[in-house]
Amino acid sequence: TLAKVVLILVNIGFIVAGSLLIWLGSKSRDGHWSDIFSTGTATDVSTVSAVVMALGASVILIALFGLTGAACRNRCLLTLYSIFVVVGLIIFVAIAVLGFMSTSQANTWTAKAFPADPAETDVAKGFNQVYCYAEGGRFCVTSSVKDAVNTFFPSVGQSGIDAFVLAGVDVTANTGLIGLCDQVNAKLTSSPALSSALPKEYKDACATCQDVKTKYGEYSSLFDWVESQCPLTQETAQWCGKFLLTKNQTSLYDGAPYKQCRAPVLGLWKDYGTKVGIGGVVLAVVSMVLIVFSCKAARSQDNDGYSGA
Repeated sequence: TLAKVVLILVNIGFIVAGSLLIWLGSKSRDGHWSDIFSTGTATDVSTVSAVVMALGASVILIALFGLTGAACRNRCLLTLYSIFVVVGLIIFVAIAVLGFMSTSQANTWTAKAFPADPAETDVAKGFNQVYCYAEGGRFCVTSSVKDAVNTFFPSVGQSGIDAFVLAGVDVTANTGLIGLCDQVNAKLTSSPALSSALPKEYKDACATCQDVKTKYGEYSSLFDWVESQCPLTQETAQWCGKFLLTKNQTSLYDGAPYKQCRAPVLGLWKDYGTKVGIGGVVLAVVSMVLIVFSCKAARSQDNDGYSGA
């Protein structure tokens, strides 16, 4: 019957939608975005990510009930399926409301100067930390040694770089600060005088970069976003270098990455909330359609031979 065909096709679509929800939830957890929007927003990203993934799994499970009920022509399964879809409808509406609330809050913050809300300082703090770890990987691992020195030790200036060159350090090598540490440590045994030219933060910087290197892969997706939306500047590079050494954010906004990236960060948050809201609306509408057709299919037992068990 038409109801059976519609149920089968729409439930296949529901399985696809559930898979997309799981993907969307997992994507929001990647790149440490949950570390940024963990507090102070209309919806905690960590919580929303888990809820969206659980919802996706539930959608797939409910859709399988519908497919089985329609394919096996079982009225009990279809009735149970209808109850699940009603519950799902309520949840989808709630998800849509939360998504649009989150979008509204992002718009409100965008229209105001920093901090638009006391909670935005928490967002700024989280973003600065994640941004610096993402970009720190470059200066620790892949930038030229000279750029790494300017980032982590801006006070040494050209004279400090010249001292490294005189000691035989290749400052043009694209090995980051870790490469500098390896070169210097190898030469200290033969040139003890080199130790006097090292900045006082040298050992801490080397240890920090080793830590950043182990975490570099965790921040790769955020690094790609940063490079396209608000790439590192000399000011933010030096701010990050100081932060990575001291683990202390002396300024959350002036000179910090969040000041440069505030607009794209809030824009991303707004887009995410809008997608969640629209997705909730679409799934709610589809749920209403499924309720109608599952009821029609169940009522057609006498004509189409649906079983009651």
